Amino acid sequence: MNRKGWLRMRRITQKKKIRMSFIPAMISIALIVVIVLIITRFNSIMQQRERIVAESKQLAAQEQSLKDRLYSVRLTGGAANDKEKVENIARGQLDMVYPGEIVFRISGE
Repeated sequence: MNRKGWLRMRRITQKKKIRMSFIPAMISIALIVVIVLIITRFNSIMQQRERIVAESKQLAAQEQSLKDRLYSVRLTGGAANDKEKVENIARGQLDMVYPGEIVFRISGE
């Protein structure tokens, strides 16, 4: 084989090497992009999870506080006191009476 034929074969071989190295490079870049996207999404999901866990703990504490408050109101007979308060407000501020009652107003003037 002469020198021109050898150089031509070498160029063809180099072009094949370049093509062969281009495909793995593109696959590597694609894999890196996919890995970065996965890591980013995972971090986002973990932050959401931490926020939801913290919110859940806060809501559980609030629920327990409300249960304790309800229990104490039931122990002290809060329902009876509430009816009396409503009746006092209705009579004093809204001038309401039960049917059949007669209201006498005395003026100090």
